[in-house]
Amino acid sequence: MNKMRSTIIYSLLLFCCLPLAAQNTMKVLSYNILEGMVKDTTKGKQQFVEWVKDKDPDILALQECNGFTQKSLEALAASYGHPYAVIVKESGYPVGLTSKYPIAGIQKVNENMTHGFILAKIENLNICVLHLNPHLYQKRRQEIAAILKYISIQPNAHNWLVMGDFNSQTPLEKDRHAKSNIIQRQKDAVKRNPKIHNLVDGEKIDYLVQQQMLNAGFKDLAFIYDADQKQQNGKDTIRSNARIDYIYSDKALSKKMKSCHFIYDDFTAKFSDHRPIILELKN
Repeated sequence: MNKMRSTIIYSLLLFCCLPLAAQNTMKVLSYNILEGMVKDTTKGKQQFVEWVKDKDPDILALQECNGFTQKSLEALAASYGHPYAVIVKESGYPVGLTSKYPIAGIQKVNENMTHGFILAKIENLNICVLHLNPHLYQKRRQEIAAILKYISIQPNAHNWLVMGDFNSQTPLEKDRHAKSNIIQRQKDAVKRNPKIHNLVDGEKIDYLVQQQMLNAGFKDLAFIYDADQKQQNGKDTIRSNARIDYIYSDKALSKKMKSCHFIYDDFTAKFSDHRPIILELKN
């Protein structure tokens, strides 16, 4: 009887010590927060904090952490329940990563990058947070090629999530782009600033950045989920005809996707020029 009781107690203790991520789905959120959530003027960005608490992500990938330091990002993250945080640099338009769980194997890469990127491991996930050049398509091509090379030489090639602001369009949505005014908007941008070169030969959408991701075997999770929802109930979960924010995964991890969609609410309509994208993974 004592032996049985000891076995039961041991089993209960073992179960209680398992990471929460192993017991539930994992929620991952990626968001370009617009120059350090500049529109939230409350002390400690309390409107942003309450919004994050409501969405309750396990992992939050941030772009445009302007004005934040490692210390201040840690403080912000702690206020919405993430005891772990890392920022790629403390100047310009840095990317950041916060988490409920320890962030390990951190690599911060700024060399030859406009805004830098972070590689890290959280639980059983390999993470890459990026923000590609916003104005030069050739530079974006170089940046994504370098990022993919970094990923390819990591010792663990499984369970990858690559997410952030890619500042580029996917060839998977050429039909959407044909119905948009994206080319004209880019031409208008050049008139305002001749240093901007986002169109190939000044005329065509550049698909090579996204094609490199697809060629490397990564899956555009929002696109896959949107196609599935359209087939099941006619619901369109991607409203933009020219989106530039993505969450990619490797093929094996894509099969664990429960949902992946953009968040459209009163907060996201006001506080950034980007809409966040949230992913939920099954065990």
